[in-house]
Amino acid sequence: MCTTGFLRLGPDDYVLFKNKDFGRAGFEDRIVLERDVFGVEGVTTWAGDDPALDCFSGFSIGANSSGLLVCDSNVRTLDGHANYDDLVEIALRRGVDAASGAAAVQEAAAARPYLWGNLLLIDGRDQTAVEVRGRRTAVLRPTGPTARTNHHVEMGVHPADDDTVTTQDRLASAQRRLDLAGSLEDVFALLRSHDQGDTGVCNHALYTTVYSYVLRRTAGVTTLFVSRGRPCGEQPRIELELPLDPAWSPETADAFLSAYPSERAPVPG
Repeated sequence: MCTTGFLRLGPDDYVLFKNKDFGRAGFEDRIVLERDVFGVEGVTTWAGDDPALDCFSGFSIGANSSGLLVCDSNVRTLDGHANYDDLVEIALRRGVDAASGAAAVQEAAAARPYLWGNLLLIDGRDQTAVEVRGRRTAVLRPTGPTARTNHHVEMGVHPADDDTVTTQDRLASAQRRLDLAGSLEDVFALLRSHDQGDTGVCNHALYTTVYSYVLRRTAGVTTLFVSRGRPCGEQPRIELELPLDPAWSPETADAFLSAYPSERAPVPG
């Protein structure tokens, strides 16, 4: 379960965010960092309580050197379907902008069924929301700030969705706050909000927010703001510039991984 969204703060200044909600109170991210792509690895066992059984694939949020930012949120888990996190990675590896990233997602989903999910893509000029339901996709091109949670907006709510309790309330509060947001601080406030109490955007109830991410792209540089644990708590928010091309080197990559708040991030060297 997750809350995601994007908005533009200026002509060359845009933001993608995500609260990662999990089935247990603690989690350690795994990271992929290459010259042209950064991704927080996705995990299909988000409802599991044993870290030893975590199954990783794809990206749950990430960015590439072209300035494309992409993330996702769960809608429904089904046996025999590929992970929607794989689609985020596909968008970032094949896309140079929101349009080409969304086209790559559609092509992949047409070839095999994927777990149900919501993807958000934003670049310097355009923004796209993609709903994935097996082999079906719906591509939306919202003109303003957009939030998503754990149901489909265009395809509609399904009674078998994994979250039928909190998702619509979280979407309403996230979208309301996003429509009024005008600064990075407003985004941080959204991510730590509890408009519905324990099941707010910062989740303390059915699932627990274990990481909070904000990607900001401005003046050709992408910066990650990440905190481990609930964003309403006292865990520090760490600001890290992504060392993507042309800033990439083994040294800048090692420095990034060393500073990332996870015991499971790759060991530099």
